[in-house]
Amino acid sequence: MASDSVRWSPTARSNSLEALVSRRVLLPGFVFVTLLVLWEFALPALGVQSYLLPTPSRILAALLGEYPTIVGHLVFTLKAFAVGFSLTVVSGYLLALAMSQSKVLETTLFPYVVIARSIPVITLLPLFIVWLGFGFASIVAISYLISFFAMVVNSLAGFKSTDEELVNMVRSFSATKREVFRNVHLYSSLPYVFAGIKIAVILAFTGVIVGEFLVGTDGIGYLILQYNNSLATPEMYASVLVVSLTQLLLFGIVVGIERRVVTWDHGNGTIW
Repeated sequence: MASDSVRWSPTARSNSLEALVSRRVLLPGFVFVTLLVLWEFALPALGVQSYLLPTPSRILAALLGEYPTIVGHLVFTLKAFAVGFSLTVVSGYLLALAMSQSKVLETTLFPYVVIARSIPVITLLPLFIVWLGFGFASIVAISYLISFFAMVVNSLAGFKSTDEELVNMVRSFSATKREVFRNVHLYSSLPYVFAGIKIAVILAFTGVIVGEFLVGTDGIGYLILQYNNSLATPEMYASVLVVSLTQLLLFGIVVGIERRVVTWDHGNGTIW
């Protein structure tokens, strides 16, 4: 009994929290700062030219100097991402839902989903250009095609993971089909659905950047290419840094929403 009181005492909890923070925050932070310092001072000492690999201070200076330009192109990128990601989540979820309710539909459509995922996007680029032209529409199409598969597969796995005994129990209380879906299928599938959304948010944003590389006339991916062509390496690295931070922010938003919605299950249901 004494050992239990020590284990769950406020002091023990505080020590445990401090140890957790130390492992997850302080140690990675120390490594990050150390690498930045080495990067900052080792490159000039080794004679590495700035156009090959600029120092962190030069990248930060470039970011501050080009901030309006970078943000303006980032806004275009986020608009394309919002459209592509929304299409992915809505259509992927609805298709998975339809296939989960009909074995015939699943058998008919799922092979086409797999085929669409197996086709390299670059091979479809000429078709996108012919059908949609250069710019926004083609970028959205690339983003959508890259991220759609993960959303469908994870959502379908979630619907199929529902406990049939639970379904039968709810039906025994004269629940309608809509009530069974809302009270059983919906909640059972949510961890898998959010796993798909977390994968899709990364793939959709990456797809936008790829699209801007290939057919873009605007956007931060297009801007990175322009900086590269003009050998503005610090500005190019600053743009890449903004892309990475934006992607982390988008992923963090999805994780935050998941933790508020899926309060009973964390870390389960991911199907890669």
